[in-house]
Amino acid sequence: MKYTIHKDLLTSASPFFAAALGSTFAEGMEQTVRLPEEKPDIFEWFLQWLYTGSLTTPHNGAYGSPKYFLLIDLYALSDRLLTTTLSNDILSTIARLSETTNSVPTPSDTFILYDSIRDTSPLRTLILDLFAYKKTDKLLETHKDDWHPRFLRELVVKLKRPGPEAIERHSLEAWRPRSWSSTKGCEGCKEACRPNVSADRCALCEKVFCGDCLRRHGGAAQGGWCLPLDTSGCKPWMGRNLCLRYHEHVDGDSCR
Repeated sequence: MKYTIHKDLLTSASPFFAAALGSTFAEGMEQTVRLPEEKPDIFEWFLQWLYTGSLTTPHNGAYGSPKYFLLIDLYALSDRLLTTTLSNDILSTIARLSETTNSVPTPSDTFILYDSIRDTSPLRTLILDLFAYKKTDKLLETHKDDWHPRFLRELVVKLKRPGPEAIERHSLEAWRPRSWSSTKGCEGCKEACRPNVSADRCALCEKVFCGDCLRRHGGAAQGGWCLPLDTSGCKPWMGRNLCLRYHEHVDGDSCR
């Protein structure tokens, strides 16, 4: 397939194309870039985004679930072309689709994720978070297809070793159990909170965090525990968290 694309539009969006077309090598001399490994349908989806500035959600599958594999393929292309704006749009789309349809990627999607996407990609972080914070235990246990081994390993590590977002996603308020019978286990270390010892509890989901875990994951601020992120709905992919946790920006910019 051959495509004729406006150079200024292409190079302003993609540092990859800017470098290739501005070089003294064959690509720059011929003003032609060959991408034999890329899928035509995914590249055409990239062109749609390039010319419209929007990312149209793919049609749902036969059972009403989003086609995550198409979004993951597009993210892989975007990552190679260094179009961070498109990559961030894809991350937002996956988070929104997962939330509105209460779905997560399939086992075959995890093979694309771990065979085609770089190890440090925030897309992996997002999908691991979706599985960790949604009720996916039965899906993982009973699905007839195999999940990617590295995906399962990283998910187990995440569940055993909750990071700062395990606290940042909650709207915390001061809480103190009056007795052993009324106490709860800390969501971070799993130890029972001691009676009459200050702890924090989420006002939305009522999960509890002990003082040690709060200090370990960030520290106290004047007047109590200070959360730097928007904690909408106790989910790290909601509200401002989506940009702060998953999006990549040049020179430290963020979504407005």
